[in-house]
Formats: sequence, C-alpha cells, structure tokens
Amino acid sequence: MRILLATFWGLPSVGGLEKYVLQLKRGLEARGHEVDIFCRMPDDSGFYILNKGWVLNKNQIQPMISAKADTYFANHLPGLDQDVKYMEIDKYCFEAAAAYFRPAAYDVIHTQDVISARAFARIRHPHTALVSTIHGCLSTESLARRQADGMPSDDFRKTQLWYYYGLIEHFGIMHNHETIMPTEWLKGIMNRDFLIPEYRMTTVPNGMDVEEFLHEMNKPTVTPDAGGKKIILCSARFDPVKGHFHLLRALTCLKKVRNDWVCWLAGNGQLEERMREQAAAYGLQNEVVFLGKRDDIPALLKKSDVFVLPSLQDNHPFAIMEAHVAGKAVVVSNAGGIPEMVTHEETGLIFPAGNDQDLFGNLFAVLSQDDLRNRLGEQSKAFGLQHWSLPTMTERILAIYEKALQKRWR
Repeated sequence: MRILLATFWGLPSVGGLEKYVLQLKRGLEARGHEVDIFCRMPDDSGFYILNKGWVLNKNQIQPMISAKADTYFANHLPGLDQDVKYMEIDKYCFEAAAAYFRPAAYDVIHTQDVISARAFARIRHPHTALVSTIHGCLSTESLARRQADGMPSDDFRKTQLWYYYGLIEHFGIMHNHETIMPTEWLKGIMNRDFLIPEYRMTTVPNGMDVEEFLHEMNKPTVTPDAGGKKIILCSARFDPVKGHFHLLRALTCLKKVRNDWVCWLAGNGQLEERMREQAAAYGLQNEVVFLGKRDDIPALLKKSDVFVLPSLQDNHPFAIMEAHVAGKAVVVSNAGGIPEMVTHEETGLIFPAGNDQDLFGNLFAVLSQDDLRNRLGEQSKAFGLQHWSLPTMTERILAIYEKALQKRWR
C-alpha cells in the first residue's frame, strides 16, 4: 500500500506526535508498505512531504486565502473571534497545500489530529481510505492552558473558541472511515462531550520500537555531573498542560527534607523563561537543571533513577512508555489516559493531577526506599516489554486500514 501519514502540526517537534509518526512509518515500511509524511514546516513557513523534502511555501497561498476569508468574515460573520478567524485561514492554507501534493496517489491517508482529518475528508479521492489517530483533545487542552493562565473554566466554556473547537472535534472524526484512540479515556471524552458514537472509534494503545530504544540507551551521551546524587528526569515539552510548575513546587518541599537529588528537565517550549525564573525564585538553581531539547532521552533515562511526569492533561505519553522500557520507577499524575498505562504501586506511583503535596510525597517515597524504587523499576520494565510493542501496534493498525479500505466507496 501507499500510505500518507499527515498532521496539521509542524514536524520535527518536541513530543509524542513525532515519535508516533516516525515509529509507525518504520513499522509499516518493515512490512513492505510505502510511507510518506505530510505536515507543516516547524517554523510555519510552509508545508512539505517531510521524508522527500517537497515544499510548498506558505506565502504562495496565504495572501489569496486571507483576502477571500477576510471579505467573507466581514460580510457574513462580523464580530467573529480573532482566534477563530486565524484558525480558519490556517486550516484552508493546510487544505490547499494538502491538495497540491496529490493525495489521490495514496491508498490510505492516516491523519494524526482532527484538523488534518477534516481537511483530507474534503479533498480525498473516493478510492482513498481515511483513517485518523487522535492524540489529544483540542478543546480540553485549550481549556487546561486557559486554567493554567488563571482563566476560570466556566468563562472559557462560554467563548466562541470553545464551541468552535467542539465543532472541529466532531466533524474531524465523523468523516473518517476509521478512527483510532490510544486510550479509553479519550474515547470516552469524544463520545460524551462531542457526540461521537463509540462504534466509530477503536482503542489501540501506542507502541514503540523496543529493540531500537534499548540500543539507544547504551549510546554515550554528555550530561551535567550529578555529583553522585540521585537523578530525577522529566522529559516533556514546556507547555502548561505538562504541569511543570507543580513539579517545581513539589521539589521545593523535597529540598527541605533531602539534598541527595537533582532534577533534569529535558525539553523546551513557551514556558521555559517562566520556569527558569520560578526555579530561581524557589531557590532551586543547584537542584533543577535545564537540559534543553535532547535527542538522547534513552541514554538520559539510563543515567536516571526516577522518572516524573506531572501532567495536568495527557493521553498516552511516549515518555512513560520509554521510562517503563528503561526500567525506571515512574511518578506520574492521574491525568487523562495515564491510569490506563500505570498501575499504582505496581508499575509506578500515581498522584492526583495538580496536587503538589502528593507529588512531593511520592518523590520522597521512591528516593527514600531503595526496595520500592527497585521493585517499581523491575515491574515497569516487565510491563513495558510486554505491552509497548511496535509490531503489535502496527498489526492492529494495518487491520484497521483494511476495514477502512472496505468502507471507502460508501
């Protein structure tokens, strides 16, 4: 088969989306399929077939689309929210670029978000099957970001943007032939809040190339000297939904009772400056180390003792899968689909999302109790090796492709 993996978002990027796309491409190609990746460029200057370098610059299409859209909005939708206007123009730019790269050449188009799913539903050829994996909820992630900035949730739920995102969620799924949800949690949200029938969604947990990851763990890497202290690793983009500020507050409590640890933050993003300022304000300059964006997470995990992820919302984080396979004790929140990945006191410790004190308590426990930390690590690895298999995920997705191909003429 010829398969196009497509996303509205830019690649390369920090986070699980890029890992999912590249891992799936590897798994599909290992079975003899031809796979391309379509996405926006990371600097938002255009769109391209990532693996072939075919580029369409955004400035070739945006002026025309913006002019027509602005005229329509002025005449028919005066007072429309500016964020909605921006998103609509950006969506149409993406759709025009997608059409430019001849989507009819593919047997299956596998989109990775509701925005790209809606775009390809409008332009696909009748012989092409449309499948989508939904990695998160656009509406609730936006809500979590507004709450992190101090906006009451009820206020955001009254805005045009909230209703607009809800329409995108609904129509971005309803026009797929098949839709994949990595967790039952996300499937439930789409069913309850956005009226997607359960039969239109199939839960397929993410997978990873375990053998490659274990190989990457043993590669040399350069890291700060931890001075013999235990290492807590948090690998996540610096985004409000990842909960880093709760981690910093928990570490402030931890510093009061222990001084035998350091915390490495691997990632980057919009919050980096604020996080650095907050770490300094809490007196954590020596304990918290900002490593920047890293391509050596497996090697960092090998050097670490504990993995932590304090998400306020998450679906099926690759970071947890990697920590499991690396055999680390994981301390994670109960946000989103995470409880489907981690069993409390068996394959990790779970705390209520946003609860600084419980996060502190769990970190204190795994640092203080060697037996607990080692047991959690051993059980995590056994679980990860069994459950996070790339071949298993690939086979399940190929079966979904076959079902979608049978529906394409309907």
